[in-house]
Amino acid sequence: MKVSERRGPLLLLICLMPICVIRGESQPEKEIHKICCSDNDEVENTPKTSTLATTLATTLAVTTTEKPPIKDEYLQLGSCMDQKFTYRSCQKVFCPPWMRCIKGECLCKLPYQCPKDTGSPSCGTDQRNYRSFCQVKSMGCNGRNVNFSHSGDDCTDQFRSWLNLTSGNMTSLVEIQRPGSSKSLLICGDTWKIPAANVICSQDGHERGAKEATTLKYSEVTTANKPLKCVNVLCTGLESTLAECTIYKEKNLTKNMNVATVQCYTDTHRVCRRSREFPCVNGKCIALNRTCDGVNDCGDQSDELCCKKCREGFHCKSDVCIPWESVKDGVHDCLGGEDETKAAEDSKLHRERLIFTQSGRTLFAGSHSLQAISNVTEEIVATRNAISSLTCGVRKADPVRVKRLLGGVVALKGQVPWQVGIDDQNEVYCGGIYIGGCWVLTAAHCVRPKPELYRVKLGMWNSLRSDANTDSLPAETVIIHEDFNPSTYENDIALIKFKNVYKNKECIRENKFVAPVCIPWSEYQFKPGHKCIISGWGRAEAYKRVYILNVATIEIIGNCSGIYGKRYFKGMECAGTFDGTVDTCQGDSGGPLVCTDDSGVAYVWGIVSWGEKCGVANYPGVYTKVAYYYEWISYHVGRSSISRYNI
Repeated sequence: MKVSERRGPLLLLICLMPICVIRGESQPEKEIHKICCSDNDEVENTPKTSTLATTLATTLAVTTTEKPPIKDEYLQLGSCMDQKFTYRSCQKVFCPPWMRCIKGECLCKLPYQCPKDTGSPSCGTDQRNYRSFCQVKSMGCNGRNVNFSHSGDDCTDQFRSWLNLTSGNMTSLVEIQRPGSSKSLLICGDTWKIPAANVICSQDGHERGAKEATTLKYSEVTTANKPLKCVNVLCTGLESTLAECTIYKEKNLTKNMNVATVQCYTDTHRVCRRSREFPCVNGKCIALNRTCDGVNDCGDQSDELCCKKCREGFHCKSDVCIPWESVKDGVHDCLGGEDETKAAEDSKLHRERLIFTQSGRTLFAGSHSLQAISNVTEEIVATRNAISSLTCGVRKADPVRVKRLLGGVVALKGQVPWQVGIDDQNEVYCGGIYIGGCWVLTAAHCVRPKPELYRVKLGMWNSLRSDANTDSLPAETVIIHEDFNPSTYENDIALIKFKNVYKNKECIRENKFVAPVCIPWSEYQFKPGHKCIISGWGRAEAYKRVYILNVATIEIIGNCSGIYGKRYFKGMECAGTFDGTVDTCQGDSGGPLVCTDDSGVAYVWGIVSWGEKCGVANYPGVYTKVAYYYEWISYHVGRSSISRYNI
């Protein structure tokens, strides 16, 4: 077979010596031509201009200065910022329970799509009673002009919040009134921040939120019927009203205490100063040093979603900065769940101890530790958990240790419970990945649209001999990506649906050594440098056949277009080692590249596809990037079968 076809099974290689086998069948090496572009391209002739025009052009060139680009050590410039990510970009963040992720964007659900048996009765600002907080938010999300007021059955009384202009007419005092109370309250100034200020300004009609979260001495408040008490408010900045924020710790006011005031953002037509300001996606301009600090200054979170590191706050591996208050609060904010790990909690406690030592003040620990007057966080957590009971990416049993083979790294039984063998007329040429139900993911170049040719072997460890844990099921449907190109291996992905011979929801019999792996929905869940696992029955050193499942650890490698040039397309991912000592090879095609996040959940990040021979230094293996095909997979399999929080 010719190199340009690159067809045929690929295999796991733990190299002890270099070998010369193309990924696929043995074939002559293809000559590689480099296309060089001349730097001395002919300049197109332009018509001569008049003296006046020349003078005018020269004058403009002198008097007009091009805006300098943003330069910042924290911001991730370029393609990330060009994508204009916001809180509705599910490539970067989880959708809230009243939204679902469609083609990378969080879109509103209809109210009936909220879980029916989860959540407390809630009141809307239309004085109607709703089944849950999720349902109220869904109504507002769909443009019904309804916002959350409070939890409970009595909707005749309402939560109110409003702005009261101070004497200067530039800043406004913030006042609230809780349901069941005739007295208004001020907001305590010691925890008043820009996210809460953004919420109250947006509620008051300023769509870009607040310019500043300011404070005023209580003794300087001159409004009539001056409130005597204040409460603390904690917001993310994404709430529709202050009623959705965490309200806690009511205090009696004294003359030296600060209370919350705000300046709303009114510069709707101003162009941001690129060298000193960050242009929020919503058109707001903020100071550059207010980006990547874990604080939602923009109001749409766009200032926290492209961050190489954080000035302040917790840095998610997807390059998102979140506030320290969100660490270990029971809600997964980072895509990989690293904000809810013990390591994140230790980092937070270390930071609090350090600041307490330096300044003698105690930091706010998070809304979960407060005796809150009002808090919807628990509602969000319960609704999220009720949206889907999907369990994937977790082994059902501990792997069983077996004798190791000479020259290879043998998988423990059950170590890769999602590994599948594709039986093609009694020969296993390719691997596959079990993703739940009756579905297996594999490479398009491994199969033809003839399901009668294939059987899916789950729980297989020895490719020559089945045991009690092996289940061989006939294929029912083979779906090859409609744009698969066998010459370039672009869109090298396929699905196999096997027959539900057991007539149950899982489509398989109970087997502790078989489990589905999770499907990633975002291309930012794992980054270059992350270590992942490959597995398969591919050829090993000296091109020897392997019949026992092998595993190896490799890492994701970035900038692969610089290695493979025009042969590298969108939807591909490189992984391996630059010295070529660990690679996939003939016999591994269609098998998994699996990465595990900080919460311990495994995702199939890649499907073994092609490469420059096997184990060649500086030419890592190329995999089909599964996250790129999330919509394609969900279209055929069903979103609820492969997604948990974003459905």
